[in-house]
Amino acid sequence: MRHPAEREQLLTIIADLLRFQLLDPAGGAVSLRLSTGDILMSTTGSAFRRWNITPDDFILLTPDGAIIERTGGLGASGTPIHLAIYQTFPGCNAIIHAHAPYSLAFASAGLDLPSCTNQADTLGHIPCLFADETAIKADYQANPIPIDLPEGTVQRPDVAAVNLLHLIPQLRQRLAPRAAELSRHGLAFLVHRHGAFAFARHPDEAFDNLHRVEATARTAIYRAALDTSAPPAANRIEPATQSAISA
Repeated sequence: MRHPAEREQLLTIIADLLRFQLLDPAGGAVSLRLSTGDILMSTTGSAFRRWNITPDDFILLTPDGAIIERTGGLGASGTPIHLAIYQTFPGCNAIIHAHAPYSLAFASAGLDLPSCTNQADTLGHIPCLFADETAIKADYQANPIPIDLPEGTVQRPDVAAVNLLHLIPQLRQRLAPRAAELSRHGLAFLVHRHGAFAFARHPDEAFDNLHRVEATARTAIYRAALDTSAPPAANRIEPATQSAISA
C-alpha cells in the first residue's frame, strides 16, 4: 500500500472533523495532492460506514482521475470537483467537503455565506454555486449525452452532469480569478442543497478553513435570531456605565 503516512494524516483529519461535528454519515470527502502530483482521496461508502475507516479506504489517482492504486472503493461522485479544483488551483494541496449543519442551511437556501465574523474575513467571499440537481438528473436520464467520467470515480453520469456541466464551470468563473489568494489563505464555497468545500495549501489549513466556514454560518444564524434593529450605539454599554454596573 502506497503513501501510508499520508493515509494516516487524512485519517487524523477525518477524526478531527468528526470530533468537531463537521462531518457526518450523510456524506463528504477528503483529498490530498501528493508531492508526485497524484491525488489520495477517501472512497465512496466511507460516510455510510459512519467514517469507521482504515488506511485501505483511500484511492490513489492520477491528476486526471485514472486509478494508480485501489485498495478499497472508488472515489465518491464528487471526485470530478476535487480534480477540477486541483487542476484550476496549482497552490491547492488539500480539499475537504462536508455536509456540516449550519453551512448546509445556507447551501440549502442557495445563499452566499455572509461575512459576519473576522473568521470569515480571512477567507474572503464564500459563494454558493447553484445547480438544480433534481432537474438536471431528470433531464439527463431523459436525454442522455456522452460524458467522460474519470476511471477512479463512481460511474454515475447523471451526477457527473451536475458536476461537470454546471458546478465546475461556476467554480472556475467565480473562484479561479482568486487563485493567488491561496498563497495567503484557503478558499471555500457552498454548493446548493449539498454542502461546503474548503481547499488550501495543506490539510490542517483546509480543516481550519472549513471550521471558519461553519462557525461563520452558525454565527449568522444566531445573529438573525437576535433583535439587531436598534442602532449599535443604543445597545452599547459605555465604559462609565459598565463601571457602575460592576460596582
